[in-house]
Amino acid sequence: MIVQTDTEFTQALSVLDQYSSWTVDVETNGLDAFGKNQLCGIGIAVDSPTSNMFYFPFRHHQGINLIPDQLGLLIEMMSSRAELLGYNVKFDLRFLDREGLRLDNKVLIDVMLLVRMTAHTTVRELGLTKTIARLFSVKDSQYDKETKKILQENKWSKDYSQAPPEVLGKYCELDAYWALQIYKKCLTVVEESGQTELLNLEHSLTKVLYDMESVGITIDSSYAQEVDIKIQNRLQEVEAKIFDLSGKEFNVRSNAEIADAFHQFGIYSLGKTPKGAESWDSKSLAQINHPLAGLIRQHRALTKLLSTYIEPYLDKKILHTTFCHWGTVTGRLSSRDPNLQNIPRNHFKLQDIQLTDTQRDVIRGRIDAMSSTDASSWLDDSVLDTWGFMGDESFDDSDVSQIAIRRLFVPRTGYHLISIDYSQMEVRVFLSYLQNEKVTELLSKSSVDFHGEAAKIAFQVTEDHPEFKYYRQLAKGITFGIIYGIGNELLANQLGTSISEASQYKKRYLDAMEGSKAFIDTVMKAVEERGWVRNRYGRIYQIPKKQSYKGVNYLVQGTSADLLNERLVEVYKFLSDKRSSMLLQVHDEVILEIHDSEMHLLPAIVNIMQQNSLNIPLFVDQEICINSWAKKMDYSKYMTNLQNFDRINDKQVEEKDMAKISSHLGVTINVGKDGSNQYARLDVTISEIDTEIPLEPQLAESGEIIDKVFAEVKAKVMSQVKELKPD
Repeated sequence: MIVQTDTEFTQALSVLDQYSSWTVDVETNGLDAFGKNQLCGIGIAVDSPTSNMFYFPFRHHQGINLIPDQLGLLIEMMSSRAELLGYNVKFDLRFLDREGLRLDNKVLIDVMLLVRMTAHTTVRELGLTKTIARLFSVKDSQYDKETKKILQENKWSKDYSQAPPEVLGKYCELDAYWALQIYKKCLTVVEESGQTELLNLEHSLTKVLYDMESVGITIDSSYAQEVDIKIQNRLQEVEAKIFDLSGKEFNVRSNAEIADAFHQFGIYSLGKTPKGAESWDSKSLAQINHPLAGLIRQHRALTKLLSTYIEPYLDKKILHTTFCHWGTVTGRLSSRDPNLQNIPRNHFKLQDIQLTDTQRDVIRGRIDAMSSTDASSWLDDSVLDTWGFMGDESFDDSDVSQIAIRRLFVPRTGYHLISIDYSQMEVRVFLSYLQNEKVTELLSKSSVDFHGEAAKIAFQVTEDHPEFKYYRQLAKGITFGIIYGIGNELLANQLGTSISEASQYKKRYLDAMEGSKAFIDTVMKAVEERGWVRNRYGRIYQIPKKQSYKGVNYLVQGTSADLLNERLVEVYKFLSDKRSSMLLQVHDEVILEIHDSEMHLLPAIVNIMQQNSLNIPLFVDQEICINSWAKKMDYSKYMTNLQNFDRINDKQVEEKDMAKISSHLGVTINVGKDGSNQYARLDVTISEIDTEIPLEPQLAESGEIIDKVFAEVKAKVMSQVKELKPD
């Protein structure tokens, strides 16, 4: 029902008021709820056999709209509902929030979550239309295609408010209707599969993420403007070097022209595209022993930084990312606009660099990792130097040649950004599945190096072994290889060894790491026999039997994800009545903005993060961001430095502010001969005497010094007297 008259509005509200749960969908004139865009209409569906769909038009450019007062009445009734459902519900709520919707004491249900929880792991398309077609029929989903065709033909597709309610209303109603039908169908599966408790956790997380997005993180737009100029200047320099080396100008963004530039030197790419053509991607460039390769890679990297992370934030004050807890099969959070996981940790150098031998070794490691080969072994030093633009996490804000994308993110005035990062979380979760005394003992230690301990167990070496670092690296690669379910060939590439050696290392590791092989075999057998596994929070993964090797990865990453989500909810509860808040979650790291007056709360927050309902011993690293997210310092070290500074500062303040007195005494002796006027004089001054603390100790200390000085002066005076008045 498209509601367009006062009578229809009253009737619609009378029906809707009978239901405590509404499924909502909004139509808008754009996607930026934090900017200039706003809703033009609201669709609502309820679980009723009749009169179950309504569309309320408010800001269409043609047709009949309801008045603003009626929008207020609808929002007020919506605010009193116990549940609000939607397909990607945070998007709809964001626009409704701008109209005055209150979200306190309300269950927020994102139907996409239930779709992800009940879909097969091979299902990647979770959009509403695809889901309707998959769970119901293609015919049922056709309304979407038909309506969007009309919108496109009339050039309304970029601004839905241009379309009349008669076109958009039915479309919006059906979006809400089918979201409700999908919810009901998936909820039955969730309940029957024993995932209800997990679903409740996810509902709580929806509100947490909504508020994190709402707060956002401050952007230093002046830094973005500064870096914009720097990168553009550097791009011109790099282009000039590329053209000089190649002997001609060409389009650096064209793979065909890049190929021509290399071919003139007799250089051909070792990499191939899926269609068999030469590939000029990063992996291929990393294997070319010519400085042109590194310069082209540098040009691409800087161009991407400029377009992805700098230009969008030149005038932006607050970044509101979108967190998706339905975006991955495992249950891990993802984000978009921007994807926080892709924001570079490392800084970049905007000048030519002649690397040291140590720096070249670091670059070699990165190139080998990028190319999955030992390509760096045949690269000349001059070539390695062209790859030196890739810095590390040691960003120096005072170095004008360095830039860091994370430098864009700064705290609000009166706040500090605090990073809490889980230490070796996935490894700990993996080992917790093994359930044996040796591993349990290791897990109980906060400072244990699991990769080092794994090397000791698997390869029977000690830390004083000359090749211990090598074995530790092997153990690390094998551990993550097992978690991620990679094969021997890929493992061999990562370890830089042969397939047979990688297989032997893996076997030795599994034989020595008690319980690991049995756990892996059990998981694979479960997938092969029944087609699914369940993680420790109850989340089910339906896996193709031929992909049974992925089961361990889903269990470990999924359990880690649900554990972290559980902790986010608990920290949110703790901060609910405070000025501080959580801002971001990236990988296993949480960024909080702590008010200066609430820094004392950090130990309590850390304690919440380290606890969990599974009782897996977990530990976190705490760092304070120095001025921005780009530069972090261990929090305990920071506090020690701060306390030392405060002591010095307090002492200076005390010395400056205290009431002090001074006293001077001079004694003159006439030592002239035969009545002549010759004098020796002793002057004593006691100063800086603090009147606010006991005087006696101060005077006693002064007295000791005076006595020594007096004795020396007296001896000198007596000597002079002797000379003038001999016996």
